[in-house]
Amino acid sequence: MVSPAAALAQDDATIVVTGGAFPVERQAVGSALTVIDGEAIERSNAAYLLDLLRAVPGLAVSQSGSFGGPAQLRLRGGEGNHTLVLIDGIEVAGVGEGEFDAASLLAANIDRVEVLRGPQSGLYGSNALAGVVNVITRGGANGPGAPRLDAALEAGSYGSVMARGAATLGRDDSFLTATGVFRSIDGVSTAAIGSEADGDRNATLYLRGGAALGPVFRLAGSLRFVDRRSETDGFDFSGGPLQGLAVDDDSFAEAQDLSGGLALTAAPTANVESVLTAAYTSRETVGGSGGVDTFGEIGDRLKLGGRFTLTFDTGDGLAHALTAFTDYERETYRNPFPSDPSQTARQRRTLLGFGAEYRLALFDALFLKAALRRDDNSRFADAISHSLTGSWVVTPATRLHASYGKGVTNPTFSEQFGFIPGEFVGNPALVPEQAKGFDIGLEQRLGPALVDVTYFSSTLEDEIVSLFPTVVNDDGESEREGVEVAASVILGPLSLAGSYTHLLARDPDGSREVRRPRHQASLSVAAEVGPEKRGTLDLGVIYHGEMLDTDFRDYYANGFLSEKSPLDAYVLVRVAGSWRLTEALVLFGRVENLLDEDYQEVISYGTPGRSAYAGIRLTLP
Repeated sequence: MVSPAAALAQDDATIVVTGGAFPVERQAVGSALTVIDGEAIERSNAAYLLDLLRAVPGLAVSQSGSFGGPAQLRLRGGEGNHTLVLIDGIEVAGVGEGEFDAASLLAANIDRVEVLRGPQSGLYGSNALAGVVNVITRGGANGPGAPRLDAALEAGSYGSVMARGAATLGRDDSFLTATGVFRSIDGVSTAAIGSEADGDRNATLYLRGGAALGPVFRLAGSLRFVDRRSETDGFDFSGGPLQGLAVDDDSFAEAQDLSGGLALTAAPTANVESVLTAAYTSRETVGGSGGVDTFGEIGDRLKLGGRFTLTFDTGDGLAHALTAFTDYERETYRNPFPSDPSQTARQRRTLLGFGAEYRLALFDALFLKAALRRDDNSRFADAISHSLTGSWVVTPATRLHASYGKGVTNPTFSEQFGFIPGEFVGNPALVPEQAKGFDIGLEQRLGPALVDVTYFSSTLEDEIVSLFPTVVNDDGESEREGVEVAASVILGPLSLAGSYTHLLARDPDGSREVRRPRHQASLSVAAEVGPEKRGTLDLGVIYHGEMLDTDFRDYYANGFLSEKSPLDAYVLVRVAGSWRLTEALVLFGRVENLLDEDYQEVISYGTPGRSAYAGIRLTLP
């Protein structure tokens, strides 16, 4: 299991692209940040993005059932649609529910992941209320003008098969990369009480490229297409003996996701840069049981943006950067299986956002950033968001960092317009959810070790909650606070890293929120082994503390009200390794859930037991 705390061992000059209008060195970022680099990802041999994110401080993962089952990401106690997920800078959440299903993203083509915690809407707008997960895929060549070919094959437990192939032409600054990844697995029963395995098939295609258009202009682009089919199980709501439980049946879900974007950059001087961007995403889903399609969604998002940045020095160690930005967003949504004529029409809404960011660097030791943004929305209330961050390198061994911001999350199309009339009615009067939060932390080097301790707190208002048969903005406030600790140490060929999160997340009535563990921890040990360091070993341990989940087993007996029931804590142990046979060939393998832990992340939904996988990877030249 990868522990992103290992990112703390990176040099302060590491460049990060998330959290500002333009890339900066890691030491200049005031928000709490975790970076998982390509070396750690490859060493883990992870199958899904989820395997990389479970150890991120402040991030909780909830997956319903077998491989490919819907998976939510919650940062610092937020909801799934409070975390903005970007792939190569493009927002990829479906417009219908407003959140990204992390089970759809295979790890085989990921080069880097940056996780920024705390409200980030001042720059990114809606859905960055709790933070941002930015996934950067592979691209570029392995040397001047050298073509590069990559291929990998893997097989293992539960009938798993994975294949990856990639080809890159060109240089690092002018290149074209095409990648295909396929993974199929028979899986386990989605229903914990079931016995029929539910499989997952995922085929993903990537295309990335960039080119210099003379000395001033540069064009970059990316394209991603995902075709998935996941077998699932039903949920008993009959009031019978299995009420409130997932049960075996032949349910299924299919999805096709397309995302792509272009960016044209003009840099006439070293101090001036303008960027024009265009991004498009579409998502089409269908699902049902008994071979009959009964639900789904068709939605897309077009986003056009512009950014102008001016950097300048005023002497006395002062460096400034001023950025003005604007973007236009149009989203459309349609329910392809309307049960009422009122839902036949395609719904549409637009957003116009604009704002500015200012950065100040003083003597390369104090880094301040302020961002202010306004969103004019066509179908609901407008919103203003902001953020302030600071990073102070007190000494080469000590750094203080802090941030404060206001984040917003827009109502989803389902919440605004409903989905099944008579059972779930939309509420067009909804306003965006909003949260104000801050964090403050200390990063300290102690010899070969680096420790970062951060305290965070936020208050959520206007939360959209269910009030059957519709949804409303809650009048109360939800409080979230906690502590994140990340530590790492490098001792020659041995690297150790760990993280711990303590979280208190409360509903307006003061009760604990569901699917938010109070305690989470991770430990990672990585080593290079063998002659000429031909081999790698990676041991990871994840501790996920006890938490509550929504329980419908006594729904009817309680007067149509759900309960909150506990789910036990669990420990997952994972071992991965590789051995370089030649410069081009590498054998790799991993064992997941080494201790064969029996656990649940969602009440009544099953999880995989011990499993093993092995494969071979070829890289030319």
